[in-house]
Amino acid sequence: MIRKSELTKDLYKPKEVGAMLGREQRTISNMVRAGKLEAIRTDTNRILIPKDSVAELLDRCGLLLEDEDARRDAIYVRVSSHEQKNRGNLDRQVSDIMMACEKEGLDRPIIIRDTGSGLNAKRKGLLRLIEMAKNHEVKRIFITNKDRLTRFGYEYLDELFSMADVKLIALQEKEDKDLQEELVDDMMSLLASFSGKLYRIRGNQKKKMREIIDSMPDQEDE
Repeated sequence: MIRKSELTKDLYKPKEVGAMLGREQRTISNMVRAGKLEAIRTDTNRILIPKDSVAELLDRCGLLLEDEDARRDAIYVRVSSHEQKNRGNLDRQVSDIMMACEKEGLDRPIIIRDTGSGLNAKRKGLLRLIEMAKNHEVKRIFITNKDRLTRFGYEYLDELFSMADVKLIALQEKEDKDLQEELVDDMMSLLASFSGKLYRIRGNQKKKMREIIDSMPDQEDE
């Protein structure tokens, strides 16, 4: 990824543009010849590509990062079930964050909603949030409570976002009733998961023991 502010030269050689894109110099030169990339030629017939053309090409390839002031705030909200979602809990979380930040203001907030257990590390909203942080699209992430982001491992996510220069802000320390309900559901899910694994392990052990017994030769009575 290339920041727009890093494009400090007015003109770039095909070799330099190729290095930014991870392509060969010849590929960039061919793009110029095919009219796919604007460029100028010097008196000695050398190809030079204007900064604006380089930025446009990087943007088309998804490799251009806007400058720091282009980053926005993000609001992340989550519920465990569609029942909670239908009760308006997601909208209530968004409203609580907006009201709490009314004085200091939010910078063009991106609202990300998730429905799923806090134990699920592959939630679409969470993965999108991480990807946006990696791409320097957000500068602050607001959540009502740490458990809304994840049930376990909050510190690791906090460190991950910090490495991307993203500030993670939890507005509340105490759990609300909805989170207490979700905790019970999560614990029940954990118990069910572990119980299922335990039964499978025991079942496999019994199956192996039976196979061993069946494979033993019959002993005749003396």
